[in-house]
Amino acid sequence: MIKVIIFDLWNTLIPTTINWPYLFSLVQKQNVCFDDYTSRYERATQLKEYKNFEELRKDFLKEFGPDSKILEAELYEVFTHRLDNISFFPGVVSVLKKLRKSGYKLALLSNTENIAFDKIEKKLHISKYFDFLGLSYKIKAIKPDKKMFNSVLRNFDISPSEAIMIGDSLRSDIIGAKSVGMHNAWINRKGKSFDLAKTTPEFELNTLKDIIKVVGELNGK
Repeated sequence: MIKVIIFDLWNTLIPTTINWPYLFSLVQKQNVCFDDYTSRYERATQLKEYKNFEELRKDFLKEFGPDSKILEAELYEVFTHRLDNISFFPGVVSVLKKLRKSGYKLALLSNTENIAFDKIEKKLHISKYFDFLGLSYKIKAIKPDKKMFNSVLRNFDISPSEAIMIGDSLRSDIIGAKSVGMHNAWINRKGKSFDLAKTTPEFELNTLKDIIKVVGELNGK
């Protein structure tokens, strides 16, 4: 019986502000594996709280070195311009409202930078849609670390079989959910995922509203 529905943030509820294909082309030029770059970026910038962009920038350069100027320029663009235009994917708010009205508890579980989330919260008031916010810089862990998923289970005092994780990342969301025995659904809008992780999700969604049918099936409705 599903009681809690857990959502990833980036590229699940809102578009990512990072141009992943462009970034991939940059890291290839610097002889950095894309998956390795992503993991290193998350560890460098999403595990603690920053007062401003300059503090984050310093940790970024500490991780990737002084030859990362092109990557640094992309990072600056992400945090200074693209967040100002952020919005929910179409239909997201109606899905969240419908699920809460149906009696489900909703949780957000995200690898994210605090300065990015603060901007998103001010613009979209995203916290009002959730009963629990599991943010990497608060929990001090990065998905797929079990600590992230267990934080949700502890908060609601539920077993893994009573929750389902929805996210766009096979590596972070699906593998992480599987590691604790949690139901999982991969959202792959228009079949354009750049995730290269080797795992098979329990469910695959083309649009977020499909989760309503999935949860109904799991609960025998």
